[in-house]
Amino acid sequence: MINIEEQGDGLIIGTDRVIGSDATFTNLIRSGDTVSATSEWLNVGNTDSNNLVVSAYGNANAELVGHSFVDSKTSLNSGNFKNGVFIEDDRESTKLVADIKVTGDAGKVVDLADGILSITADDSDVFINEKGSSNLITYQGDLNYDGRVSMKDLAYLNAGAARQQLTVVPGGQGPDDTMIDAASVAHDVDADFNGKIDLADLSVLDADWGKSLHDGDQNFVGSGDVSWNELDSQGTTGDAAWDNDSFKDQNATEASSDYVSSLEAPGTSGVIGADGNEDANDNDMQGDVFQDPLTL
Repeated sequence: MINIEEQGDGLIIGTDRVIGSDATFTNLIRSGDTVSATSEWLNVGNTDSNNLVVSAYGNANAELVGHSFVDSKTSLNSGNFKNGVFIEDDRESTKLVADIKVTGDAGKVVDLADGILSITADDSDVFINEKGSSNLITYQGDLNYDGRVSMKDLAYLNAGAARQQLTVVPGGQGPDDTMIDAASVAHDVDADFNGKIDLADLSVLDADWGKSLHDGDQNFVGSGDVSWNELDSQGTTGDAAWDNDSFKDQNATEASSDYVSSLEAPGTSGVIGADGNEDANDNDMQGDVFQDPLTL
């Protein structure tokens, strides 16, 4: 029979951060982002698997939007029987690169073990991936991946804009035949995912401004589906590992008893807060009373 088996811990996704001194590989992924991951599939059957075909499989918070086989290897030899004994030496595997778009809202969890793709070969059954990481979805405007949209994210956006460079190309976008050098664009802070850092990114931050996933000490929206410890490590091979210091530091900050989620200074009187009244320190940053939609 043909039997194709996913190896290791399967598809491991996350966000490769570029901007900031805390730039690492984090478990968090922004809503609307597209990330890539690679998994290995081995022919463990006793018949060759020819002409592998990949299809999307339904996932509650993500979808397969593209894929490729490394070295275009789509046919795999199997082991074989010699004198009644199955010899595994000739078995072949292939590596599959999957492009996955996050479709769920902030606070949801992408669980790739629920399936994201299926593979078939000539005259074979359908093999659905049953392994993969669980990743917390954060806000599209959370550019420093701390689970909150605040002035920090604006600073990261500015750093991304400073990193971005123009290159001279005949027939380019600008008046001097210039266009944005794609290699200089930090995808982790491209708020609207349009391949450049510009004023349009501010509208994304405005829409998410003041929102937070944090809900107490080591507790957050989505913690019912991925635990505090699973944010850092999952699986058995060691491949599923992330650094989430930005998120965990912010959680500790917001869990503190003296945390004030307001632009108003403690003890200030006679002020007009960001929620339209004169009460200081009443969760003003959580509101959106004075947030007008930005026009492009």
